[in-house]
Amino acid sequence: MGDFNVSIRGGDALVRKLQKATETIQIETVKIINESVKEISVAAKARVPVKTGYLKGTIGYTTYQEGEGATVYADAHYAPYVEFGTGDFGFGIPVYPNVNMGELEAYALTFKRNKKTIGMPYRPFMFNSYSEVLSKMVNKIKKIRI
Repeated sequence: MGDFNVSIRGGDALVRKLQKATETIQIETVKIINESVKEISVAAKARVPVKTGYLKGTIGYTTYQEGEGATVYADAHYAPYVEFGTGDFGFGIPVYPNVNMGELEAYALTFKRNKKTIGMPYRPFMFNSYSEVLSKMVNKIKKIRI
């Protein structure tokens, strides 16, 4: 080598840190996802209209599982009719930031007609909670330090 050069030292430590970073990011992301589904569930329970308490009692969540994700759910058979309303004059989907509105509309339309309860107004509780928490979740993930 010549008399004039530049050396990079500490490369091994940097490589080790980057190898560990993937694991750290995965662990922290799962933790944030699990906190977020719990937060969505709590927010949905706070927003859901209560007549008997049954619908509110069926709101829950599953934690993250690789390949399956995490879920917030409402198991009452009538939950989507409360969320989206029914039929003529009652069906509605508010615009939510952070939600693919085309997909949400297609999903909601599968519940539009229920001959027993035409005209039931929409009273959203699930997707507004999801939209509210999703942006906070993404911001937390972006702040993960390695």
